[in-house]
Amino acid sequence: MRRKVLSFFVILLIMANAAFYQQTAEADANPNLLENGDFEKGTAWEDWGGFSYLADAKHVHQGKKAAKLTKSEGGAGNLVSVTVKEGQSFVLSGYGKTIGQNQTALLGVECLDPNGKKIPGGRSTVSFSKEDYQKKEIRFTAVPGTEKLLVYIYVIQAVPSGAAYFDDLVLQSASCVADCQIHNATFLSQDWFDTKQSPADIQKYVKEMQQYRIEYQFADIGMLDDSGQLNVKNYAGLGSWIRSSKATDPNQKVVIILNYNKRMLPDSDGETVPNPKFGTSTFNTHLDVLVDQLVNKGVAVDGVLYKADGVHIDFESFMTDDPALLQTLKYLRAHALKNNAYFSISSPVNYSTTKTWSSAYIQQIAQVVNQINPMLYDQMGWSSPIDDPASYEQFWKSEVLRYSQAIGSVGPGSTPSQLVPIAPAYERRLIKEHLIVYHDPYVENLASAISGLRSAISQGARVHGAAIFWWPTFAGHYAYLYPESYYLVDQENWTTLWVNSP
Repeated sequence: MRRKVLSFFVILLIMANAAFYQQTAEADANPNLLENGDFEKGTAWEDWGGFSYLADAKHVHQGKKAAKLTKSEGGAGNLVSVTVKEGQSFVLSGYGKTIGQNQTALLGVECLDPNGKKIPGGRSTVSFSKEDYQKKEIRFTAVPGTEKLLVYIYVIQAVPSGAAYFDDLVLQSASCVADCQIHNATFLSQDWFDTKQSPADIQKYVKEMQQYRIEYQFADIGMLDDSGQLNVKNYAGLGSWIRSSKATDPNQKVVIILNYNKRMLPDSDGETVPNPKFGTSTFNTHLDVLVDQLVNKGVAVDGVLYKADGVHIDFESFMTDDPALLQTLKYLRAHALKNNAYFSISSPVNYSTTKTWSSAYIQQIAQVVNQINPMLYDQMGWSSPIDDPASYEQFWKSEVLRYSQAIGSVGPGSTPSQLVPIAPAYERRLIKEHLIVYHDPYVENLASAISGLRSAISQGARVHGAAIFWWPTFAGHYAYLYPESYYLVDQENWTTLWVNSP
């Protein structure tokens, strides 16, 4: 977060173990229609030439086996057993990679008539040509006359010593009408936690978040000092919040936000330089003690200790591939957050080709934290190319794809780090003395953000959920600043374009 509202009339500048995929009950509700999509069994796939079940761990994405293709005009087909009707929508997704220069392979689906013949216009494909596994998906609708679906993996032209590999293919119905996207986050105001809110108010807030399918409550408890400490007054109401929140909806995770806004400081010449007090042994030790208290021990309410579920880090201004930040995160992971599954971080984005965090650095961060939250807002002004909804949508697409590719399958333990980008929902903001608008909701809005997010997903980005910055405005809690109807469009777009859209 670049900005945090410490009062409603003064804006101070700051940059404000769930599984990666929906499994268990959600998966049961929308099962994989493709038999042996993980290639673990020797069934369902018809060999069209050069196809084999491979048990080489080097080329398996997950499990013990994958599919290998080595022949031109070769591959394998899988006839889906369920009866299909025209107009039904589906999502076919999976992991693919190739070995060999200029080797390309296809994942595809054909719509077939009752006699098993291909229907013109009923083919959809996606290609793979990289040496590392990528996840891609195809969204398609059964064309008129469809009764069957044929899923296939295919190589048109095999290069010398080349090969293609596929794993974990999934075909699912895209007929989801409610709760399609449920792994979402939002940012909550500090004044909800530095004073004790009434149980009734907390229940109201939590039910609102439940209504809009928020899973992660990022609870802002204030700004660390240069020694890595935080005044206990900043979280005087945290215990009461956790108690009432869990009683209202135990599935929502209370993740405390720890802010620090002096990572970079101006020197005597006005140039920004790294703050030497950040990331020291003293800073990290004090920070770890604080985290251990709030997450592992808890804060007392009426003699009972209540623990936060995890920690969200927002340390700014961001420094290029910051080694001290990485070491601080590693220190927390090795100590207070050693076994924690809700360790997340706000991260920088760039519309220019020069990136604050390189892909290699993002992957290093992903090895430590469970979730990364790119701050995809406040990118306007100062000759920025983000000046209309289309450019903002493209910005979302490119940065989500970049982060997803950088994270890959890396994460703490055996679970990939989750990507949950942050979308804006707040009023127009500007620097009055310079007449510079750095956020205009006409440009930077939920509809454009979600459109860009979906475009990235359609091109293979792995996204766990989305986040809203920030909740009090989105939910209409500043009635004396603007009417509650001010954000009805955002609320509708969030629900229809994201939460209830497959």
